[in-house]
Formats: sequence, structure tokens, C-alpha cells
Amino acid sequence: MSMRTLVVLLVAECAMGLRLPSTPTRQQAAMGRRDIATLGASAAAALLLARPTAAPAYDAIPTVDADFAKTEKLRQEREASARKKMIEVNTYVKAIEQSYNREDFIAAADKFSVFVIGEGKFPEGLKVKEMVKRITEAYEALPKTRYYCEATRTNQGVCYTPGKDVVDAYESLIKEIRQYSLIVVGDYRTVTFKAF
Repeated sequence: MSMRTLVVLLVAECAMGLRLPSTPTRQQAAMGRRDIATLGASAAAALLLARPTAAPAYDAIPTVDADFAKTEKLRQEREASARKKMIEVNTYVKAIEQSYNREDFIAAADKFSVFVIGEGKFPEGLKVKEMVKRITEAYEALPKTRYYCEATRTNQGVCYTPGKDVVDAYESLIKEIRQYSLIVVGDYRTVTFKAF
């Protein structure tokens, strides 16, 4: 019996079992449990016989030779590039820290935002939380003006702000840092973690 014949028999048996039910007549009896079990057993036997044969094995197990010198050289180049980028990032953060008025802070924050967007990522090994803390401390050290706001337990109706344009520059910089410092992990699906 050929493979083709077995497949045709399997399809025919499955089709007989899947036909639409009709009202039983005196000449035609309904299928019982034993008939269904026989049909299932014959279908399973046909599938077992119709399965493809195993693929031929390798003559030898394929091997991959690791070039440790090349890998180490690439790692050192990547680290050197990351060190250069960290120095560049640090110059932008220092410029923000050295700004003592609104105009200097806004200009430094905007330059750093443009740099972050242009790079698209931060270098490996950069401590993002510490960098954000330094930027936040510089932002909070700016001179503030007083205005009246809704009274709470702690402010007695008086709040302080460095100015709307400074707040906007700071918040947009933090937004860009947060977006480009997401840590992406996962094998078949993307999972991201916020760095700060």
C-alpha cells in the first residue's frame, strides 16, 4: 500500500466522520461510541504511517571557532567609543550645572536635548540616575520668583518658580533623557524598563 493510498483513505475516513448529521431513518443507524473509536484509531494509524521520514544526520557535528582576539578588540573599541561619548555628555551636564540664570540654563538644556535626540541613545556604562540628579539640583538652585497658589499644609498659599520657560526647558530635557535611556530586554517580545 503506497503513501498516497493511505492519505486518500485517511481523508475519506475523516470526511465520513465530519459529514453533517441527518435525521436517522430505519435503514441508516447513527454512529455509536465504538464506531467513533474505530474511526479515530484508523485515522491515527494512517497519520502514523503517513508521517515524513527522518532527515539524514550530519556526517560531523558543525563547529564554530571563536576568535577571542577579534572579540576582545571589538569590546575595547566599543569601550573607547563609550568613554568619548561619556566625556561629551559630561560637558553638556557641566554646562547646565554652571548656569546660574534663566537664559544660560535654557540654552544649556536645549543644547543637551538636541544632542540626546541626535545620538538616539546613551553610551554604555553611563549612570543616568546620577546625571538626572545633577541636572535637577542645578534646576532647583536657579533663582525663583514668588507667586500665590492654592494653600496646602506645607506652602501656606505661596509657591516659587524659576519661570515657565525654564520649567518647559527642564521638563523637555527630562522627557528626552527618559525616552532615550529606556532599557530594552526580552527575547521574542520587547520589554522596556525606565532607567530613572
